[in-house]
Amino acid sequence: MGNYSKYFIAMFYVFIRMMILLLEPKKNQMVNAADMNNTTVAVLHFCATGSTPLHEPYNDIRKFICSSLDWHGYSIALRKDEHDVVTIVLSGMYEMNWIGVGVSRDGKMEGASAVVGWLRGKDSNSSVIKQYFLQGPSSDQFIPDKGDLEFGKAAPTMLLQDTTIYLAFQLQFANGITRQPFIFAAGIGKPGDNNILPKHAFNTSMTVDFSKGTFTLGYVDISKVKLNHGILAIVGWGIFIPLGVALARYLRDLEPLWYYLHSSVQFVGFFVGLAAVAVGKSLYDRIDADFLYHRAIGYTVLSLSVLEVCQFVMRPSSSSNVRHYWNLAHYWVGRITILLGPVNILIGLYCGNGGEKLKITYLCVLVFFVVAALLLEIRLLMKRKREATTNLTKTPVFQVD
Repeated sequence: MGNYSKYFIAMFYVFIRMMILLLEPKKNQMVNAADMNNTTVAVLHFCATGSTPLHEPYNDIRKFICSSLDWHGYSIALRKDEHDVVTIVLSGMYEMNWIGVGVSRDGKMEGASAVVGWLRGKDSNSSVIKQYFLQGPSSDQFIPDKGDLEFGKAAPTMLLQDTTIYLAFQLQFANGITRQPFIFAAGIGKPGDNNILPKHAFNTSMTVDFSKGTFTLGYVDISKVKLNHGILAIVGWGIFIPLGVALARYLRDLEPLWYYLHSSVQFVGFFVGLAAVAVGKSLYDRIDADFLYHRAIGYTVLSLSVLEVCQFVMRPSSSSNVRHYWNLAHYWVGRITILLGPVNILIGLYCGNGGEKLKITYLCVLVFFVVAALLLEIRLLMKRKREATTNLTKTPVFQVD
C-alpha cells in the first residue's frame, strides 16, 4: 500500500493548500462614498448633517451612518442600537411621488417586505405609510398591508419641508443581526384607492454590514454561488461518501478491489465536500447568513472527514495490536459522517431556499440510497444466514472414534 498511500497524501496536501488560499479572507478595498459603483465596498461614515426636522428619535442623526443613493439627492441614514432596533431615515427631492425602503433576505425584490409612504397632498399631516409584501417584480404584485417587518416603538412618520421629503421608521430585527440587504424605490405618481403602487422610476439596493461599518451598493447575485454550494455538497457528502461506505460493506468478497474502490471514492467525496465548504464560506462572507446549525454541522462533517483521512494515512497493519481499535474508530466516525451529511444537506436546502428542482433531485437521490441500502442489507443478512447454516451442517474434517 506504500505507493498508493503516498499518492493520496500528496493529493491531500496539494488540495488542502488550495483550500487554504481559497478560504483566506479577502480584504475589502475602502474608498469614498462618492466613488461607489455596483460592486464597490465603501466605509460607512457618519451623516454630514447633525439633525433633521423630524421628531425624536429621528431628529438627531449624528450617530447614524449615511450614504447617497445617487438619484435626485436621495440619501439614507441608519442606526442600529444594542437591542437590534434599526432606525431608518430616507430623504430626497419631493416630486409628488411615493418612496419606500424594503428589507430583503438576499438582495432581491421578490419576497421582500417594504415600508412605503406618500403624501395625499402637499400637507405632510395627510401622509400614508403602509407595509407591502413584494410578491413579484410588477407593481400589481406589491400587496398592501402585508409583510414580515416588525416596527419598533417609535411610530413611522413622513414630513415634507420645502422640497425635501422624509420617510422615517424603526424596525425590530432578530437578535444578533450584523449584515442586512435593503432595497430602495421611488415612483412618480401616487397610489389610488386600491393602494396599488405606480411603477417605480428609481430603484437600487444596498447591503449594510453594521458590525464592520461597510456597505455595498447594488445587488450582488448569489444564486449561482448557492447553486454551486448545494450541488457540491450533494455530490460530495450526499453521493460519493455514502457510495464509498456501501462499496466497503457490500463488496467485501472482492478482495482487495473493494478496498481500492472504497478509498478512491471516499477521497473524491472528501475533496468535493471540502470544495462545498469553501464555496459555503465564500457565500457566508457575502450575505452573512444566519444558519448557525447548518454551519456547525457542516464544519463537524468536515472535521470528521479529515479525521477519516488521517486514519487512512495512519492505518495499522492487520497484525497490529491496535488494529481492532482503529477499526472501531473508523467505523463509527464514518457512520456519524454519513448520517450528518444528508441531514445537513436537507437543512441547507430548506433553510437556504435551495430551489424546488434541487430539493426534488436530492430527495430522489436520498430515497434511492435508502431503498438500495435496505435491499443490500437484506441480501447481506440472508447470505450470512445461509453461510451459518452451511457451517453447522458441514461434516467435520477430523472425527474422533
